[in-house]
Amino acid sequence: MRFLCLHGMGTNPEILEAQIGPLRSRLSGSHEFVYLAGEVECDPAPGPYLCYYKIPTTAHVTAAHDLVLDFIDDEGPFDGIIGFSQGAALASSLMLQRAKDPAAEPLFQLAIFLCASLPFDIDAPPVLVRKAPGGRVRFLDTTPSSSDTESSSSDSDSEEGEEVEEGTEIPQSSVGAQSIIQEFQAQGFSGPLEDGMHMLRRFHPGAMQRPMGSGSSSNSSSSTSINSSSSSNTQNKLHMGVPTVNIVGKKDPYFQQGLWLAELGGSRGTLVVDHGGGHEVSRDANALRKMTRAVQDTVEKAMKGANACMPTGQLARQMKL
Repeated sequence: MRFLCLHGMGTNPEILEAQIGPLRSRLSGSHEFVYLAGEVECDPAPGPYLCYYKIPTTAHVTAAHDLVLDFIDDEGPFDGIIGFSQGAALASSLMLQRAKDPAAEPLFQLAIFLCASLPFDIDAPPVLVRKAPGGRVRFLDTTPSSSDTESSSSDSDSEEGEEVEEGTEIPQSSVGAQSIIQEFQAQGFSGPLEDGMHMLRRFHPGAMQRPMGSGSSSNSSSSTSINSSSSSNTQNKLHMGVPTVNIVGKKDPYFQQGLWLAELGGSRGTLVVDHGGGHEVSRDANALRKMTRAVQDTVEKAMKGANACMPTGQLARQMKL
């Protein structure tokens, strides 16, 4: 099989090749691995240390989509895709975006996600970042409402050059708001929160299955309110529709997001392997054995075109160390 490989933020294809080397060497069969470098330079430096986008805005993530799609046109087709961290988020974002068109065939026959964060939805209303004097940050929900039409006339009366704030403020004490702040500080975006920035929301199985305030846990409901897209009815049935392997580590800050991503895989079979470590591809012998088995099983399933008897949104099997 031919695999397209997407690296993590602040790394490059050579680093990803080294990260997955032990796993690759254990796979049976003949496979080709093709690596696509991000075009955006980011920390740490000097490099080259690259990423596909620094900030998850509509323009930046759309440009990353276009980069991958153009590469597929030029160098494809590819049977599968492998993504680490940001590469996994980008790969799954592409696949879910593709799945919005019922007539479109999946981009790949299978996907392998390593230490993934949840993907961003380029069609969802973004979150507007506002910074007040003194450094206070406000997050505004830009989801259109019936009041938008009523407010449009008053907007036209504002002074020239004055920017009108629209949207309901999202409490900064919410888990979702804290998640954005923490990610900017330490976990995966390169750059400060800036006034006027429009942050994309993430795909999230909870947002697709539960309305806000429906009795879900405080972590899930708060996170969904700011990070996740729930505006489209089509998302109620949206999934990638191909076999996936989700390799996670319980010490990884993105551990829960990796589990949520597994729920977006679909009805054709999802495997989850918890290697017990952090934000890394484990080299532990026992972990490698289980990761290899999961990938090999999924490759064989994809090659046979077998359908897994598994309801959408449920994990077929989870392997923990």
